[in-house]
Amino acid sequence: MKKLQRRVEKFKGLSIGLDLHKAFIQVSVLDGHGDEAAAQRIAADADELGRLVDRLGEWGMPMRVALEASGCFVWVYDLLVARLGREAVRVAAPSKVKVIAEAGEKTDASDAWWLAYLLQEGRLPEAFVAEGDLRELRIACRELRSVTDQRSDLMRRLRSHLAQLGVTFAAGAWSSVPGRGKIEALVRQAEAAHGLRGEAIARLWTRVQAMNEEVEHWDKRMAELSGSLDEVALLDDQLPGVGPMLAAIMWSELGDPRRYRSAKAYGKATGLTPGYRESGGRRQAKGMTRQGSAHVRWALTRAVVSCRRCKKDPAGLAVKRWVDKMSRRKSTKAAIVAAARKLAEATWRLFALGEAFDLRRVFPA
Repeated sequence: MKKLQRRVEKFKGLSIGLDLHKAFIQVSVLDGHGDEAAAQRIAADADELGRLVDRLGEWGMPMRVALEASGCFVWVYDLLVARLGREAVRVAAPSKVKVIAEAGEKTDASDAWWLAYLLQEGRLPEAFVAEGDLRELRIACRELRSVTDQRSDLMRRLRSHLAQLGVTFAAGAWSSVPGRGKIEALVRQAEAAHGLRGEAIARLWTRVQAMNEEVEHWDKRMAELSGSLDEVALLDDQLPGVGPMLAAIMWSELGDPRRYRSAKAYGKATGLTPGYRESGGRRQAKGMTRQGSAHVRWALTRAVVSCRRCKKDPAGLAVKRWVDKMSRRKSTKAAIVAAARKLAEATWRLFALGEAFDLRRVFPA
């Protein structure tokens, strides 16, 4: 039987729902009785939003504001927090506001009203909003991951072009000075002898070198921001397969694991938990819910993949053996996702209970 994890109390002041768009903001205001006291559309402009807050402040009632974590919510959130205080501003997780997404008549006005209603009833599913240095670290991590992925794609394309010419080189050549010198020599030979393909190879190599500088820049910025965070160092030290970048991503995306009531709740926030649908007494299994940070899912599954390549570290070998054992009765992909979920639950225990990473509990032999 499900139980409410916190006491729910209706808000007696003004509950304000904001449906954000690039060009405008749809506003719905509910009074203490739940009746819509005002509804209007304003321009998506800081001055216009400030004037709205001033007008509502003249009503002489306490206010709370709800908005969705959409692609353009950060400036609105910062402005409202500065004007009303952090406790008065609530951000809804879009994937969990199903009543809006599945509404039979979905309009901007109804979206704003539902946000205000859920806020007043104390039922708004809230999203984590990073602020201050944590927001800066999140930006650096996301940029680092983006430029790393772009560089990997360019390297794959360059390698494919050279393979069409019958030219290959070791996979580790990218990471050493002699190896990169060998690749550059191959690129110059191809450019001189193979026409348009050689031109394409040379231009790809130039772009790879430019992306190297981008990767180095964002890696340095991430290291600077995470250097003062002991929690990131703890994740790096205790969790197998987790390095500085993955640790910084996990901390910046979900914040302090102690915000969650249990290890299962933290694991669920990553979106790695399996879903199911039950009707008429029949339960149908579904894939992982994906209701959480895609960046954290990537980081955790990447950590498991790193463990599968491990040859010496006892912690990494334990994860590798567990995944191999689970792969005998389910797909390798499903086993990796299950192991990633276990790493997420171990993260919560590490911070909430002060436990060191215990392989016997998380990945039994």
